[in-house]
Amino acid sequence: MNTTIRNRAAALSVAAVVGVAGVAITGGSALASTNSPTDSGSSAEVSGAVAAHSDGYPANASGYADELVRAWAVGSDAAVGEYATPDVVEALSEHGDEHATQWDRVAADGAAESSSVVYKNTATGELLTFDVDNEAATHGDHPAVHHVQFKDRSQPSH
Repeated sequence: MNTTIRNRAAALSVAAVVGVAGVAITGGSALASTNSPTDSGSSAEVSGAVAAHSDGYPANASGYADELVRAWAVGSDAAVGEYATPDVVEALSEHGDEHATQWDRVAADGAAESSSVVYKNTATGELLTFDVDNEAATHGDHPAVHHVQFKDRSQPSH
């Protein structure tokens, strides 16, 4: 079975979980397409599968965060600045981009106002969490990513 079919089948399973539990957990570059404000598309490897506004921006929190990760991975400072607040841009810059192409989305969890979108770095095991303003992401308002947190795999969970 080719990878695309397997990934899409996995994404459909994830979409069902999202509808019931409100939490999306994906592995790798699975593609999901739902109406949830938190889930559509996945990881920095995804293209075109994210629902977009007429201005070309994603219409949900996960897609919005995915686009930020893609922009960071290719070193597009201008695009990073469109998606993220200055504090987030600064944190990404301070972190460095040595393994910026290695982030895969592993979870997305949304509430009424804000969603958390979590990525794992396949090279370092580090976790990256973005908080995304759902209304801003849904309406294409910029920037919608207002908080970032890096967690080294050696740090204990709280």
